[in-house]
Amino acid sequence: MLYNTGTIAINGNTATGTGTNWTAPASQVRAGQTIIVMSNPVQMFQISSVNSATSMTVTPAASPALSGQKYGILVSDNISVDGLAQAMSQLIKDYDENIGAWETFATTSANQSITVTINGTSLSIPGIGALARKGANSDITELKGLTTALSISQGGTGDKTAAGARTNLGLGSAATKDTGPSPGNIPVLGDLGMGFAQPVGGYNEYFDRAIFLATNGQQGWFPGSGQGSIINIAYPGTDGAYGQRWIGTTDGRAFFQTRSAGNLDALNEICILGKSVITDSNGFIKKSSPVVKVFGDGSVVTNEESEGCTITRSDVGQYLIEGCLGLNSDAAWGGIDGGFEIPLDRNKLPKIWLDYKVNPDGSVLVKTYHRTHPGAPEFARNDREGIAEGDPIDIPGDQFISVRVEMPVDSIWNQQQEKARIRFEEAKTEAEAEAARLASE
Repeated sequence: MLYNTGTIAINGNTATGTGTNWTAPASQVRAGQTIIVMSNPVQMFQISSVNSATSMTVTPAASPALSGQKYGILVSDNISVDGLAQAMSQLIKDYDENIGAWETFATTSANQSITVTINGTSLSIPGIGALARKGANSDITELKGLTTALSISQGGTGDKTAAGARTNLGLGSAATKDTGPSPGNIPVLGDLGMGFAQPVGGYNEYFDRAIFLATNGQQGWFPGSGQGSIINIAYPGTDGAYGQRWIGTTDGRAFFQTRSAGNLDALNEICILGKSVITDSNGFIKKSSPVVKVFGDGSVVTNEESEGCTITRSDVGQYLIEGCLGLNSDAAWGGIDGGFEIPLDRNKLPKIWLDYKVNPDGSVLVKTYHRTHPGAPEFARNDREGIAEGDPIDIPGDQFISVRVEMPVDSIWNQQQEKARIRFEEAKTEAEAEAARLASE
């Protein structure tokens, strides 16, 4: 049997191969074998040592030197007594050197170094019990039938049953539930209207949902600012025929509405002190916005919508309200000429007379005068020594006048409302863009 892959060059006792692999186990090339070089004339050499896949030491020295020659190595020289004896000797040597290593390979998980004596090269191979050792699994010590569940630290669950695995992993009952709006499932965003964004113009299509959030641009039927959010509560199994809805608007007002047998009743506003209602000069709750409270010393208290109004006390009983555009004509306060509430005594009798003038710039001059009640019992006549009926007088020190005014479009409140509207529209646009992006993925 010959090994004749590639070509050979021999200079002195050094043989160099081109396209050779003299150390490969399958080549069977080893020291002591004969090389026949097909030169002219033919030369023969004996291998002294195999140094690498392309280098050997040979004897005798080449004469003359050889280059790029075809060759053949007699890797099975059993045709002579010397060759046969050499082969038998090598076989016994291989057996003696490797039988112990192969026995260990088959019975242990330890890595064993086994000398492959075909070419004299030592190779380190894993024992049969360590074949799974590789990369992240290099800590595996043995292979069995895996009758014992892998622990969590080993990447398993520590149990061979689904229930036990869930317990070990700390999973609760939700782990066995599906998601979705069906009974018994775990609802996700959008199910049952939870976090569901829908233009309120189509709100009634979703009235049967238990919870519903609606925000969008201004709607004709939406109260207050025309935009806001809704929490809907529908009775189960009625398809929304019965329930309630709570509405909050972006201008801070709140409303309540019920639904019975599929019909909505009137929208009822919820009174919020300082928002939809205020207390007037006499402690009564009245519809608010925008209202200023004028005190006798010329100080003023505004609410959110009247912020920016100022008061100047120019003389006894004279108060100039600036930063407004006249009086508010809301009928709840008596119309254009009735936007005032004055102090009353314990008998509900007015303590003062009030007159006013709206200046061309929208400021309001409020004048107050002493008021008596001659027809009342003496204790209730409001007589004050040195002050006659109709004399100018300041607002009583412990009380105030409520004045409902009209605010300009560039008032602090209106600017804030416009900023809020712009922020709302920007947020809506961003939300719609994000929803479109997620839908396209």
